[in-house]
Amino acid sequence: MQAQLKIKINLFLFTVLIAGLFSELNAQTYEEAQKFAFNGERIKARNICKQILLEGFNSDVALLMGRTYAWDGLYDSARVVLNEVLIQKPGNMEAFDALSDVEYWSENYEKAVEYCDAAIKIDPGDNSFVLKKAKILYSSEAYENAVNVLEDFLSKNPGQPEFIRKLKDYRLDLMKNKIKINYTVDFFEKDYNRDPWQIAALSYSRKTKLGSVIARANYANRFGNKGFQYEIDAYPKFTESSYVYLNYGFSNNSLFPKNRYGLEWYQNLPKSFEASLGMRLLQFSNSYVDIYTATVGKYTGNYWVSLRSYVTPNISGTSVSGSLQIRRYFSDPENYLGLKMGYGVSPDENRDLLDSPERLNLKKGSVRLDYNHILNRRLILNVGAEWGTEEIHSGTLPGYYTLDASIAWLF
Repeated sequence: MQAQLKIKINLFLFTVLIAGLFSELNAQTYEEAQKFAFNGERIKARNICKQILLEGFNSDVALLMGRTYAWDGLYDSARVVLNEVLIQKPGNMEAFDALSDVEYWSENYEKAVEYCDAAIKIDPGDNSFVLKKAKILYSSEAYENAVNVLEDFLSKNPGQPEFIRKLKDYRLDLMKNKIKINYTVDFFEKDYNRDPWQIAALSYSRKTKLGSVIARANYANRFGNKGFQYEIDAYPKFTESSYVYLNYGFSNNSLFPKNRYGLEWYQNLPKSFEASLGMRLLQFSNSYVDIYTATVGKYTGNYWVSLRSYVTPNISGTSVSGSLQIRRYFSDPENYLGLKMGYGVSPDENRDLLDSPERLNLKKGSVRLDYNHILNRRLILNVGAEWGTEEIHSGTLPGYYTLDASIAWLF
């Protein structure tokens, strides 16, 4: 009798020990399943998930299992598992996120949008689903609907960096063409002994599959001389977060460099930062000038802040110039008030360049205000005013005033 009782106690203790070990194994194996899933061993991850789910439903485990099916392109299996999550836990936002991915990857865009709408209805404050909906609509070439989603969101929630960037990009696919006319006039104090300078520009841009291309003609009237410069810009896009600026310009008139080349890499960074690195090469009548430039910018709330520097090595020493630019956005990326403060001569401003590289070494300071506004999604108006001082003789820095306006038409 005592022997039988002893055996039963030992069996009970063994069972308790095994149960404890199994329970501990489950806690460990979910982490193991995650490691297998993220290391590409998804079949192993699913087998562990199935073993855990036999002990009872766990939404985290089911979500992981459903996502591994989706990553392997097994969309029907993913739907079964992920829909079970919604049955067990209605309103699970991660399930809506995963299911919208499944439908998006399987090019079932309408259903993917439905899952986004369902999530937005549950939590209107979850911006990620609004942005995801716009991206899905854009991928399905429903450009107008994508733009409408972003415009509606920004009208109620201005100053969202990712929405601003996407709207600027998506709008170009809705209206791929833009014609722009710009006019600038500079007035100088008496010490300059100059008549007003005038610059006008006409440009046409076209959004292509590779990126935007812009052709531009610049006209200048300065020092009693008139002349043209012709330029072409291209912005080939390599990824969702990076693109390149390419430029070439030429002129047979001394009011502009003979040839102008530009190359710059732009990269979107985490936490709404942007950065770029590039160079400009200017060919004057008897010389070439290499200019290196870099920027760093950040969206913060309704504001965009950017710093740009130019470094120009030459025989007499290295000259440095730069600018600080701030924009306050309103309900649209084309509705903003801008402030720009600059030091030194900028090679990207035609008003600063004549057929003489020595101008790049002049002392100069400026402050500019501009206002940009879009009407009816098609007409973009910009007006600006600048005040500055510029060296004309050693130690002499008289002032100048600039007024400019532009109008652009999207179609």
